Amino acid sequence: MSEVKYLYIDDENDESIDSLINGFNDLKEIYVERMPISKGLNFSDLKDSILDRIKSNKFQGLLIDLRLDGTGPDHLEYSAISISSELRSIAARNETPSFPIVLCSTIDKIRETYNADKTSQDLFDYTFKKSDDPNYPKFSRKLLSLVRGYQYLNDGVDNLELIYGRKDLNTLDARIFERFLDQETVPYDYCHFTIKTLFHCTNPLIKETILASRLGIDIQESNQSWIKLRDSIFIEAKYQGLFYDGWDRWWSDVIIRIFKDITGEKLSFLNADERVALLTKNTGIEGLVAAKPIKHNVSSEFWTICEAYKKPLDPLEGFRIQTSMALKTWQEPKYLSLDAILEQVGVEKNLKPHYSEKERIEELKKTLK
Repeated sequence: MSEVKYLYIDDENDESIDSLINGFNDLKEIYVERMPISKGLNFSDLKDSILDRIKSNKFQGLLIDLRLDGTGPDHLEYSAISISSELRSIAARNETPSFPIVLCSTIDKIRETYNADKTSQDLFDYTFKKSDDPNYPKFSRKLLSLVRGYQYLNDGVDNLELIYGRKDLNTLDARIFERFLDQETVPYDYCHFTIKTLFHCTNPLIKETILASRLGIDIQESNQSWIKLRDSIFIEAKYQGLFYDGWDRWWSDVIIRIFKDITGEKLSFLNADERVALLTKNTGIEGLVAAKPIKHNVSSEFWTICEAYKKPLDPLEGFRIQTSMALKTWQEPKYLSLDAILEQVGVEKNLKPHYSEKERIEELKKTLK
């Protein structure tokens, strides 16, 4: 693939913008170029300028600040939400190739506008927050993956087995991919579903911390032994579908099958010590350390994580997190541990228990006293 470039639009004009652009460009994974705008630029002209650059393939993605109608010296009379909505509509009509749109803004702007308008969140493939020390390697990897994924789909690929890298998708819950059956789709449909539905929720794909939890392993304490186990014994479970090179995920059903194949036991019936002992015995990998329960918890029959601590948790001892969107029938809830709730860890990330958990939390508080 030739050089991947993102067009960047922001109404601010200070050193932080140059710093952000240089941070990406210095890594040479992707390149970011700012599009000049000026106060009073009308909606139609901005839309046409963006589309001209995308159609000519000078740029393959759009990086945009949330509040173009903010207080910057070059502020416009409309926001990123309105222009992004129009661009998505045009791509859906096949008037331009579909392309990634990434939101880049400050935490204050996101809290003020973006979080309050849930429908607008569907417009953006990815969101990262401007900060004093952005994780440029992580963001670059994801932005590069987005372009590759969109271009793959723009080539006309619409076979689910090819898109998601599995020949046996029919063995999974039929409801997961039913939205793509017998109906017309565009590349954005696959992209949005993959990132916002498959990647952000547990089942059928899981992230590394949940993978380690289900195997009963303390990642930090196991160090290189964990990496060896993950990248050799469980490599078959690694997700290789759309955006695989930007988001590390594993197929949960394959993890369960591999564990059964090498140990002869059912993963969910064992505690952490038993899982690690069996893995050590049957793989010969030494140095695997079993994870311990979080403070106030006793069970090590781990299956998920505390989202605040990112540590293994038995769902029966956890508290479901309140989410803005209702879970699909095939998705698993996210959880907080009691200690995270008591210590208010995760509050700054808007992690809070579901209202239905309030009574149980209060009862446990009384028990602790």
